Order: sequence, then structure tokens, then C-alpha cells
Amino acid sequence: MTTDTSKNFLIRGEDYLARRPEFTFVGREKELQQLSRILMRNKANSVLLVGAGGVGCTALCLGLEVAKNLPDTPFDIIKKRLFWLDTDGLFSSGNMQQTNENFQKMLRRLSHYPDTLLLIEDMRDFIEATRNNGCTHFINALMQAVERGKFQAIFECRDEDLEVVLKCHSNISECYTMMDLQEPDNGSLKTIVQEAVKSLQAFHHVGISEEAIDTAIQLTCKYRVREMSLSRAQPERTMNLLDRAFTAYRQAAHGQPPELTEKQSRLTQTKPNSKDMKELEAEIAAIKTKWEDTQSRLRKLHHNQSEAEETLRRLEDELETQRKKDQEDQEERKAAYEEKAKADTEKNFKPFSMTTAAAGFESEEVNALKAVMKKVQDAIEKNKEEFVALTEEINAGLELKGEHVLAEFSVLSGIPASKLNRDEKAKLLELDKSLSSRVFGQDHAVKKLADAVRVARVGLKDPNKPQASFMFLGPSGVGKTEMAKALTAALHDDERALLRFDMSEYMEKHAVAKLIGAPPGYEGYEAGGILTNAMRRNPYVVILFDEIEKAHPDVFNVFLQVLDDGRLTDNRGLTVSFSEAVIIMTTNIGQKNFLDPSMSYDEAVAETIQELDNTYRLEFLNRFNGRQNIVCFNALDLAVIERIAAREIGKLNAQIKAQGRDIQIVIDDASLAAICKDHYSPSNGARGIPGYFAAKVHPVIANMLLESELSAGIMKVRYDKKTKDLQVVPSTLPEAHDEKPAKRDKNYA
Repeated sequence: MTTDTSKNFLIRGEDYLARRPEFTFVGREKELQQLSRILMRNKANSVLLVGAGGVGCTALCLGLEVAKNLPDTPFDIIKKRLFWLDTDGLFSSGNMQQTNENFQKMLRRLSHYPDTLLLIEDMRDFIEATRNNGCTHFINALMQAVERGKFQAIFECRDEDLEVVLKCHSNISECYTMMDLQEPDNGSLKTIVQEAVKSLQAFHHVGISEEAIDTAIQLTCKYRVREMSLSRAQPERTMNLLDRAFTAYRQAAHGQPPELTEKQSRLTQTKPNSKDMKELEAEIAAIKTKWEDTQSRLRKLHHNQSEAEETLRRLEDELETQRKKDQEDQEERKAAYEEKAKADTEKNFKPFSMTTAAAGFESEEVNALKAVMKKVQDAIEKNKEEFVALTEEINAGLELKGEHVLAEFSVLSGIPASKLNRDEKAKLLELDKSLSSRVFGQDHAVKKLADAVRVARVGLKDPNKPQASFMFLGPSGVGKTEMAKALTAALHDDERALLRFDMSEYMEKHAVAKLIGAPPGYEGYEAGGILTNAMRRNPYVVILFDEIEKAHPDVFNVFLQVLDDGRLTDNRGLTVSFSEAVIIMTTNIGQKNFLDPSMSYDEAVAETIQELDNTYRLEFLNRFNGRQNIVCFNALDLAVIERIAAREIGKLNAQIKAQGRDIQIVIDDASLAAICKDHYSPSNGARGIPGYFAAKVHPVIANMLLESELSAGIMKVRYDKKTKDLQVVPSTLPEAHDEKPAKRDKNYA
């Protein structure tokens, strides 16, 4: 009787669900309804399920199987027969003929009932397997069966693999409906994580607080970390962080009890030789004694377990050897008996040992070994129970809290825990101060930007628009780009999180395709756009479109939709939201007006706004909060330039200190003012002074450090107003210093 080998590669839905006994479908009810509606259609009723890795495509498909047992599920869904394809198993033989036979049997089985639904968990993996095994005709056969309505299919596909899947067959866009699975919103995300974290608790045997879950969700939504497991989509990103936090906390708690750590911390803050100190010391000694006893018992149990398991392994070897010996003895006795029985009238008589062996009885030696093995196995089980009970006793007082999640995320991200732990309200209230510490002389712009961000963060903005949209105008080097970097650092604790587009790269008509993807039929169509792909990966960003006057006019049609609707659909039909983004655009239009000494600031602003009206369409300019968020930056005066120069000295000292050198660079106020006066040009803005320091000051300091590597103390820099040369006095001890360091910005002092 032949066996239907296709059954080995088609896993029934109930069997696939049974492999995940901890699975509970929550938080994706709307998406499940959307998926069900597609499957109930007459045409294009198969699904191309697209989502980022970790977003829950497989969980949504498992929800279909779960829904079949719910009372409110339509009968059209209940009657569907779900089968998951085991792609690896299908192609594992490496024999093309056998693989082809198995695939054809599989198609016949799927086609037997029209309500069959085939699910392929990773369509890119299936396509690559067909190519690598010379079975590309499988794709055509699969598509033909779906087109003829023999069965339906759901192909799961990651964002980055969509190009490969769309190219695999020309009719895939006709037969399949693409469903874009987005990350769950905050409410659904918490529901999913609360349910999924139960399996983590069962694995780690440690409790978890509500605060820890909230902290993990908040951190993984707000920040993006390059660490591989935290680059996945939600909810997997949160679950990976919690898993790591559980591990780190359990490792620390099993090395030293948290109670002891807390008591020792209190001891360092207690007054010496006080009554409280003596009580704490006594408590610490008691905790240490108890902990050492517990550790000793654990080690003893582990040692006993190891010895018993080794004894059991040895007994199993002896048992196997004895059984082989008994079999050889039996065969020898049988041969001797048969030889004697030829002439013996007692040929029907068999020795007792042969009779018992034939009846299934084993020798006394084997039975003795089995009895010993039973005792050892019982001892192992008892020892294991004691070990589990003792570890449960240790874990009973453990609970993962928000501070533990915060500490682990700080290690993974490199962001100091003090920054991560800052209260969000306090951070928003101090936003003006944070921005002003980096962007000098633009207080009016700082206030407008900070106010707009605060309005958005408390929920008073239009939910269908970006959090804030600004256009910055003014001369070059006055802080327009720096403002975007400062805002990113203030909100996300890392200015590298800024999503920046230099619009000089979008000067051609076809450049808009780089943002949202090439049109159908053009090369690179399936890859999507740079802007839309970046927003799908991380919607919580500050976006900078730098020097927009250089972009092609067609690019502004994209800007219109982003600024007004807060959403954008790429060339593949995938929609991204900008509702959590802050958008900043900069332009140099009108900069000559601010550099004209004959014009006041108000006159320069009026003239610049007029130039804007002549350059851009009115509907585009009105998108910036009715032009309220079109902000003109001031030209910088010498006082601001001196602050920037002082900050450069602070940065230089920070770099020297980071190298482990005990040297401080100082410059007197007169020299600092003279440098700024002689080398500041309004046309260059603030960039001129850092450039001067990099070209003139840094090389001199570097030469001095190389000539006297062991020097320490104060290194003075003086500026000769006549020759315009720098003089560096070799380092001296701090006590010999008779000049004050230059006034530096406190963030760099």
C-alpha cells in the first residue's frame, strides 16, 4: 500500500496550531476581519500578506484557525481547510524527480476540495528553493491552480522581499490582493504583549510588573537600536527586549540576591558607627549566610544530579552489554542442544533457560541491572524535584521592573540610562532650554518649534497631520540644520536618528521616484522609495528636507500630500503615516536680504516672504500651519559667534579628556573676541569659526601634544591681533595659571 507523501509537507491548521499550545489570538481583530473579507470574495480572493519581520503575519493566519471555533465567525471561513506548507521538508531530499512527484501529489490533494487554503509562511524562501532546485515550474503550477479556483492561497512576505515576490509571476497582482499588515497601535500592542509575556514568565520563572511592560513598549516604540533582535517590528521588538531584560535580571539576581544589593546600597548612605549601621550590617550578614547556604544546597543537588545521570548512563551501557552477552550465550546453547538432539529421543525437551528466553523473560543479571537503574532514575527525579523547588523558592521574590528593562535597553542602545529615565513631561517642558543650548541667537525659532512639539505631544494636533511642519529661512550657517539635529537629540537622545534628505540630490524630474518608488514597468519598481521605506521602518522621526529650493518642482507634489494628509502611498500601494513625524524644511531663498546691512530684520523678512510667494505655490506655503510655521532666522552678531567659539574650545577639551590626557586648553576673552572679529564673515555664518579652529588651532595643539606627550596642566592659546597668528604656551601646572578659561557653553565646559 502506497503512502501519500504530500501529507508530510502539508500541515493541517489544527495540527499547526497544536504545536503552539501557548498561542492566544488577541489585539488583531480588525486585521482578521479584513483578511476574512478578502478570502470571501469571488475574484482576487487569495492574499499577499506583506509586513515587516516580527509584525505578526503568521500569528494573523493562526487567528484564522482559532476563529473557526468562535460562534460569530462566518460559515465561509469556518468551512475552509487550512494547510501550511513545509517548504524545507518539500525540498529537503535534493532529488528533483522525487520533489516534483511530491509537489504534484500535494497539488492534487489541495485541489480535492475547493475550500482549501494553502499558507506559505515565507514566500521568498519558497521562490529561492524552487530556483536552487531547478523547480521554477512549481510557481507556474501554483499560480495556475489558484487562477482556476482549485484552492486559495496566502503568501506571507516581508517588506524587503516584496520585489522578489512580485517578480515571480506576471499575474500575481491580478490573482492576489495585497494586504499591508502594519504594527499594532499602542492599545493593541499592550494587549498582545501582556498575553505573549506569559510564555516568557513561564520560561524564566520570574514575575513581571505592569511598569516593566509599559517601559519596554515605550522604549521600543520611541527608539531604534541597531542590535539585530531589536530591529524587528512590533510586537516582536518589545518581546525581544523583555526576554533580554529577564535574562540579565535573572543572571544578576542568581549571582547576588536583590535584597542584599539593596541593603549594601543603604549601608553606604548610613552614618558610620550608628545604630542603623550596626543593624544593617547584622541583616547583611544574615542574608549572606542564608544565601551561601542556599548556593551550597544548589551546588550539592547539581553535583548529585550529574553523578546520578553519569551512573545511569554507565548502567545503560552495562545493560546493553549484558543483553548482547545473554543473546550470544543463548545462541551457543541452542546450537549445542540441536546437535545433541539429532540422535536423542528427548528432542522435544528444551532447557529451562531457553524456554524462559523464548517466553520473553530476561536473565537474572539483566533484571538486577534494571532494578538498580530504576532506583537511580527515582533518585534523579527526586533530586530534580528538590532542585526545582529550591530555584522556585529563590525566584519567588523576584519581579522584573521598569528599572531593569531600562538598564538593559541602555546597554543595548548605548544611550545613558539617565537620559532614558528622564520624565517625558520634564523633557518637553525643558525643550526650549535644550534647543537654545545648541542653537544660539534664534530664540524666536526655538520657542515656535518647542511650542508646536508640546502641542502635538499632549494630543491637541490634528491626528491626520504630522506632529509639526516648519520651513526655516535665513542666511547660511545660522543654525537651520543644527536646529533639526538639536530637536532630534532632545526628543530621541541621539541626533543620528535624524532622517535627512539633501534636496540637491532630487533636482531631476524623475527624482520623485527615489522618494516613493519607480512607476510600474520601470527598473526598481518593486524596491519602493527611500522616504516611504524609511518611514515604514520607523515612523517616530524628525525629517529634514535640506535646501528644498534645489529640488525639482514635481517633488513638491509629494510634499503637499505629506504636509496635508500626513500619509503617503508608495508605487506598490503600501501606505505610510507621517502623523508621528516632525517635518522641517530649510531653504536659502532670501538669504541676501538678511546679509544686506541697509535692511532691517523686519524689512528682510518682508522681502524674503515676497520671494517665497514668487517661488512656491501658495497651497504649498499654506501647509505650514497657515504660514505661521515659516520661520526666518537672524543673522548672527559677534556676541553669538563668541559663544560658538567658546563652545568649540569646550569640545576640544572634551576630546583631549576622552583620550586620557590631563590637559586643558584655555584662551583669554580678548583673544577669543579678536579671533571672531577677524575671521567671522556673515556670508559663512557660524561655520566659519569652527572651520578656523579646525584649520589653525587643532594642528597647533596636536603638534604640541606630540612634542610633549607627558605634559599636563594648562595649555594657553593667545592670538596676536597684528600678525593674526596663534601662540600656544606649553602646558603648566594648574597652580601657575593666572588667566581665566574662556567662557564656555555649559554643555561643553
